[in-house]
Amino acid sequence: MAEIAADAGRIGLDITGGIARIVIDRPQHLNALNNRLRAELADAVAHAGASPDTRVIVLRGAGERAFVAGADIEELIDLDEAGSIALSDSIADFHDLLAGLSVPVIAAIRGWCLGGGLELALAADIRLASEDARFGLPEIKLGILPGGGGIARLLRVAPGAGHLCLTGAIIQAERALHAGLVSEVCSEEAFDARVDTLATELAGFSPPALKAMKAALALPLTLPLPEATRQEGRIGAPLYGTPEQRAAMAAFLEARASRRAK
Repeated sequence: MAEIAADAGRIGLDITGGIARIVIDRPQHLNALNNRLRAELADAVAHAGASPDTRVIVLRGAGERAFVAGADIEELIDLDEAGSIALSDSIADFHDLLAGLSVPVIAAIRGWCLGGGLELALAADIRLASEDARFGLPEIKLGILPGGGGIARLLRVAPGAGHLCLTGAIIQAERALHAGLVSEVCSEEAFDARVDTLATELAGFSPPALKAMKAALALPLTLPLPEATRQEGRIGAPLYGTPEQRAAMAAFLEARASRRAK
């Protein structure tokens, strides 16, 4: 595990077997993100995303108590309007970078996932939660708004969840699953194994197909439906004739023939 040093916390980065594992390591503060740690996290994400060895990224917090419990409030209390805008723009740029990577990103969420932590998770492609995970955007209770794009991303994945912003309510994992906020909820005992299984599965898929799939998934966010439906086919067309496509389809046909012969 290579470590990128950070003040009051550190970021762990390890790329093995096509899986880039990034760990936000500040458990004594529930992995709350200070400015330095966030910058180091952005560097780790950029490095992992640019590495030819990366096929999938897994993002998680150190320990079992929190994914990320939010921003470091001590760094926010004296911000003025201009400072707030600069910080929000910086965070939004980082989340856009994460969401725009050509490889899938899994947010592995245990414990608290609040404020800036939920905004970070919402920029991932897949959110896996353990049963003990808790979610919320409690900024309203601090007299501020989420500043890293959390409101917009929340309402895209869970259109009926605007009340979380208005009330600052914190919800449990099962309720987050029903709202569409997370993809899956696992028991605490099975959580790590499930994260590894999913990451390994994705890492085994065709890299060109994964890249094309991520591009296709972004289409409905920017294009009218009729145009998006046609662009899907054009994005996927270059995959035909690739070694990965030919091998995968040949394996499918061989397996089907074997089943029919039984």
